[in-house]
Amino acid sequence: MGGDDEEEQIDLEDQQRRTAKLKGILPTLAQLWWSNSEQIDPATEKLADGSRDPKWRIPLGDSGILNFFLELLSAHELRSTLKIYVLRLIGNSCADTDENRARVVSSNYLPTIILQLNDSSALPFAIPVLYNICIDYEPAQEQASKSFLTRELIGLVTGPRRLEAKPFVGYICKILELLSTQASEAELAPANTATILLKVAAYSRTNAPDVDEFVSIVNTAVAYLQHEKFQQDLISGSALDSALTVLVNSYTRFDSHPTTETTEGPAPDEDDAKLLQQMRSSLNQVLSDVSALPEFKEAVPVVSPFSSSLRRWLSSPQLQLQVCACIMLGNLARSDSACEEFVHTCAVHKPLIKVITDANDSQLLHAALGFLKNLALPIKNKAALGDAGIFDVLPRLWLLDTLPQIQFSSISLARQLVNGTFDNVRRVCLRLSEDPDSPAYMRSNLSLLIALFDRTDVEPIKMEIARLITAVCRVYNTFKGRDEAEMERMRKKFFAMHPDAGRPLGFMVSQDKWPVVRSEGWFTFALMARYPEGAQCISDLMHDVAVFQPLVHLLTGKNLIDYKPAAPSPDETSPAESSPALGTPAGVPLEGQSPESVKPGAQAAEMARIDRENALVLVSELLKNRGSEMAIMRRALFEDLLKGGSAAVMSYKEAKLGENPPPRPKDGKGSHDVPEVAEQSVYELS
Repeated sequence: MGGDDEEEQIDLEDQQRRTAKLKGILPTLAQLWWSNSEQIDPATEKLADGSRDPKWRIPLGDSGILNFFLELLSAHELRSTLKIYVLRLIGNSCADTDENRARVVSSNYLPTIILQLNDSSALPFAIPVLYNICIDYEPAQEQASKSFLTRELIGLVTGPRRLEAKPFVGYICKILELLSTQASEAELAPANTATILLKVAAYSRTNAPDVDEFVSIVNTAVAYLQHEKFQQDLISGSALDSALTVLVNSYTRFDSHPTTETTEGPAPDEDDAKLLQQMRSSLNQVLSDVSALPEFKEAVPVVSPFSSSLRRWLSSPQLQLQVCACIMLGNLARSDSACEEFVHTCAVHKPLIKVITDANDSQLLHAALGFLKNLALPIKNKAALGDAGIFDVLPRLWLLDTLPQIQFSSISLARQLVNGTFDNVRRVCLRLSEDPDSPAYMRSNLSLLIALFDRTDVEPIKMEIARLITAVCRVYNTFKGRDEAEMERMRKKFFAMHPDAGRPLGFMVSQDKWPVVRSEGWFTFALMARYPEGAQCISDLMHDVAVFQPLVHLLTGKNLIDYKPAAPSPDETSPAESSPALGTPAGVPLEGQSPESVKPGAQAAEMARIDRENALVLVSELLKNRGSEMAIMRRALFEDLLKGGSAAVMSYKEAKLGENPPPRPKDGKGSHDVPEVAEQSVYELS
């Protein structure tokens, strides 16, 4: 410690000696200036040379010499030679020396130095000086931003003096990288800042940036592209191609596994490869934001050269090119017409299916699945995606237990595809083997999902599987494109092959985390109970207290433990005698009532009403289709629930009618019939 203190003391003493020596020179410099002597030029040159030695930098500031020359530069028009020496002295004095940078900033000399960019002879010196002042010194960066330095630099590289500025593009980009961190840049920097930077990275051939400079330039552009102002310019300035070229160049110039046969540089080392990977990922993220803007959709039609380039990237061996294509094209697929054009004109779903067949990277899988989910929304596209073999590919993704987000997205895609689409329902329920002796004969892709439901603890995945099964059941219970005998055979086959399908359905109505999904479950239950096969499945489910309890609470407002059903009367002791009246107890106004789906945006009270009425239809249909098979006490319990729930519904309706009497229907028609309601129900839940 003593030695260190002694060394510091010696350094301080040396610094003080140097400062004193320079103070002695200052009057001479002033005399030379005011006498207009040209001898000030060599004197300034000597000081500028000396300032390259770090030991002279603080003394130059403490002695007042730095301020002397800053004032000369600010207040007087200097001849070119002297100006260059002064700039050298300022730049060297500020290198790694915050004390001198503070002097420049506190006295507001930075705008004066920025003005020197307009002098062609001073330009090669002014740019490094500005860099030396700003690097690692935030106050200088803030002042430079507010002094419109970015505007001046962008003007240099794009204006009539761009050839003069070309040798200094590397420095300019480094300065812009420093300024991009300032909050004022979003407002003060020119809108084309990011666009210019991307063009520099994309198209520089002579003095092309090395890998570090290339990454720095692109990362600076990415920093500016965090703001919508610069994103808008990227679109309106027709510079989107530059962004794609940058991504390609990141492979062809620097990557050890180029996409073309020619390379323009050596293969990167491991650190460079990591920098390039991070840069590509960051650029893809901002391109995702850019392509989500409404202006992007207007500027880039589905069928266009830009879109065509991206579609080719779907088959690229380079990961980030594929990711970029999935994200940007996926953001174009935001309307039914665009999605239909993508599928039926461009056949983009085919390379996408190949992507999810081969890919293991989670980022790429997530992007591709997101694009496919958009394409799967229009009813016209669902069968086309199924015909292309997507259901042969999805089961691989369902088994990726280490990537639950991919599992969820792939199940969600399958659910989109089966919604209201008979052919895809058949595909997801198709036997895995046609060999009757194979265990797979009684299993399907849906069986894989039910097995996943049983083993996963991830609630959103369990819920998505349950929603997919309800979508399948809705189609089997409402589809009118086959005769009833064939549909009955299919329903029986479905429940025979999937005896455990009830568990996910029970989970759907017993949870309270997603009320809209729970409502969809009650609606589907009511549809299923209309047929004996579905009624048996639901009747079996009702033996589970976790499923029966929500039904009791829905119809009575009471917990199961508090509910006291009426005892069966003596004339209800014979199933044979009571069975003709099953499902329609006296006083229960359910004749002709159909299940009703909850509309998007429904309020809680409206959802509760619809759930209660669907539950009544469910119980009524259960009694009609399964009542004769029920034990006496169990049947009496369901009948009591039906009566109590009906009374509650009637009371609610009477109260609502008192508030708002309905107009008389002009056509005399009653409620919607089941097919109409069921058709409405296949729309995607929000």
